Parts: sequence; structure tokens; C-alpha cells
Amino acid sequence: MNKNNEQKNETLQLWWLDQQTNKYFPAGVAFHDEKYGEYRLKIDMHPENQYYLRPLNSTDDQINFRVEVVIKRNGKFHQRKLIGEGISNTETNGDIIMTLGPYTKKLLLGVKHD
Repeated sequence: MNKNNEQKNETLQLWWLDQQTNKYFPAGVAFHDEKYGEYRLKIDMHPENQYYLRPLNSTDDQINFRVEVVIKRNGKFHQRKLIGEGISNTETNGDIIMTLGPYTKKLLLGVKHD
């Protein structure tokens, strides 16, 4: 592969955010894919699943995202399913805060705030 064509993905930390205690717990990593404009999420609790975070739309001060999981049939890609949503705005300090299915803790892509 030509080095000029190699994809360079930025690695970012994922955190579980407990909004009741305002505590952060390591959740995995995310890789930004510039070619598709989305993030691939590797969530420690579910290493066998493939998750993606895609921008959905935006306004002047907020970006809305959708969180998807890859569904496989017979070990091969079948489709992506919506399992959550995320937002990034001035109130989140540019971080992306995601709500996933049944989880009470929020998943945060960005810097850990102490």
C-alpha cells in the first residue's frame, strides 16, 4: 500500500459518565475515520461487537450523532442498527456525550474531566 494513501486514524479515549456522582470510568477507545467521517468505537464491555458513531445533522451550536451496532449473519456483515444517540455542543465542551440503549451511564468520547 502506498504510504500516501494510508489511513491515519486518531485514537480517542471513551469514558462511562455517571451523572449522579459525576465520576468517570474507562470504557474503551474510539478511532476517527476521516474517509467516512465517523468514529469506530471499541467498548471494553462488548469487545466482540462493532460500534460506530456517525454525525447525523448539525445546527450553529450543536452536532447530533447516531450510534450504530453492526449486525452479522453467518459471521458476515448484514446491516447496521441504531442503538443510541449523541450530542456535542458548547455545554459538553466539544466532547460527544452518548446515550446507549439500556445503560444509565452516558458514554463520553473526549477528555476526562477531573
